[in-house]
Amino acid sequence: MRFEEIREWTEDNAKVIADTLTLGRLACVFLVLVCALTASRHLLPWVILLTLVGWTTDILDGRMARMDRKGASTWVGDHDFAVDMGLIYSGLVYLVTTGYLPFWPFFAYGIYASLSALVWTRKSVMMAMAAPIAAAPIVVAFVHQPFWGWVFLGRIALALFLNWGRFKDVVKGFITDMENRLGEDERSFS
Repeated sequence: MRFEEIREWTEDNAKVIADTLTLGRLACVFLVLVCALTASRHLLPWVILLTLVGWTTDILDGRMARMDRKGASTWVGDHDFAVDMGLIYSGLVYLVTTGYLPFWPFFAYGIYASLSALVWTRKSVMMAMAAPIAAAPIVVAFVHQPFWGWVFLGRIALALFLNWGRFKDVVKGFITDMENRLGEDERSFS
């Protein structure tokens, strides 16, 4: 198969590939939750590895979905963000059940984040609430498994280098959405 044939096949099947990658990330979520059920601190490297694989599939499935010529919408694709949140919060469950993070402060924060998501249903608000939770695995890795902390940091640096344009677009969209949200709040209090 030549490169052009591979590219053509990939473009013809882009949405199926994107959905498969999203389902792969969902499998990572379930595996992290299984690790949480064991409450074994020895599984931290595996949880970090599963998290890195999950975030890599997130980048790839986004690229594949944008490559889809038909602009098809699927149930899996429509729930991509929910799977992202699942990956973030499954890591938190593991870190709490293993005692890397204390239960009560993160339980309270989880309740706060959930209520915020119910009140302000914007994706940007949910992303802002999830940001500290998304950072927790890298901090814990640096403290307890420095090698994996550096692997995590290296993966982030590589992802930023390879996807800088997309990263800027996402950040710009986040800021715009938050500004719009703040503007709506100001108008509602006037």
